Amino acid sequence: MKSPLKLGSAKVDITPTKPVPLAGFAHRTGPFELIAHPLYVRIHCLEQSDGSGSKTTVLLVSADLIWWGTDLVKKLTPQLKKRYGFQTVLLHATHTHSGPQTSDCFTDALGKSDPDYLEELEHRLLQGIEQSLQTMEPVTMERGVGQCLIGVNRRKEIDGHIEMAPNVKGPVDPEVTVIRFHSLSGWTKGLFVHYTCHPTTTGDNEISSEYCGVALDRIEQSLGSNVVGAFLQGCCGDIRPELVNDDEFYRGHRMEVERFGSWLSEEVLRINSMPMDELPSADLQSKTLVVPLPFQSVPSLNELKEQADQTDIYGEWARLLLHQPERLQESIPLEITRLDLAEELSLVAFNAEMVVDYGFLVKKASQGKVLPLGYTNGMIGYVPTVTQLVQGGYESQGSVPYFALPSPFASQVESIICSALSQVIGKEENIR
Repeated sequence: MKSPLKLGSAKVDITPTKPVPLAGFAHRTGPFELIAHPLYVRIHCLEQSDGSGSKTTVLLVSADLIWWGTDLVKKLTPQLKKRYGFQTVLLHATHTHSGPQTSDCFTDALGKSDPDYLEELEHRLLQGIEQSLQTMEPVTMERGVGQCLIGVNRRKEIDGHIEMAPNVKGPVDPEVTVIRFHSLSGWTKGLFVHYTCHPTTTGDNEISSEYCGVALDRIEQSLGSNVVGAFLQGCCGDIRPELVNDDEFYRGHRMEVERFGSWLSEEVLRINSMPMDELPSADLQSKTLVVPLPFQSVPSLNELKEQADQTDIYGEWARLLLHQPERLQESIPLEITRLDLAEELSLVAFNAEMVVDYGFLVKKASQGKVLPLGYTNGMIGYVPTVTQLVQGGYESQGSVPYFALPSPFASQVESIICSALSQVIGKEENIR
């Protein structure tokens, strides 16, 4: 007989101790100027025994980072599994664009990584894991659902072209899902918050955990008793904060970050104050599927050499691929991991910036029992739908050189992902 689920948690400051460049916006140059909101890594270790002495252990990390670089994940994950015995490791990022770069796979326009910071980040992650393992105790789980209106779709057709502009008629997912972990003594031990919107409120050259980090800090302060939360970012590839003036986006500052953080925290605390649905326990287990996503084409070395002298992003793209020719492959692996937490709650995580339509596919196919996560266990770039590939725009074409991909994806990527999701979720008839 399976034992009750156990949970251990820790929250560790991962704010850089020296000025480093920030990731996510090409317009920022030089190291950050000040710290608006500290960055944290929130760590949750899950454990379940089967009654015969065998146990399953899972590490779920949510960090105030733009992503965990694929190169960093490949280094960390085997070490963490070997050192602590985790069967499953999910290194998730909130996707704040006001923190350090964690990858050397992309053009410098997305931010340069700092080796000293990455070493410091690894050290603090290990510290947090050690702390969390000391706090393991049995828990029960509950779920509540609400709504928060921070995001808006950012793909709008203007004069026959897809521009990054507010599209109030475009798809957006305003749902807020709260997962509460109670100790057997009745107090709240942890709180997961799932929401779907880019943390790109501000483009200032300041360290910030963005609206999601501000919300989590306020929630933890309100609940007290050493509660450790976790923000779980959904498929927010084409969703950004609704800061709009004259039908155009604008970037906010610290005030807007804190306003959106307040909105989200107020809704989470409202949900938390209401009766929530108890989630029956189930086997703590995971399943990972890796599928190749094909590109439209692969440039030749001669084609890259012809562009390498350009001073724009395409010149930087060509030089990077010439320096790393092993990346000139016909496809790139998309990793999809399903983690079952309770009978009616699972997570499905992607190592990519998935657009919101894929999040809807996951929720629809599972009848709301599976929550989709992007920005987990690496980063390959944006993954658009077939319609978006035809339409063009940043997510399907404009972002390609920044992520140093050979070309946009081929049109069959959506059908490949749908087929993979049917295997992972087990609801093939509901995927389309």
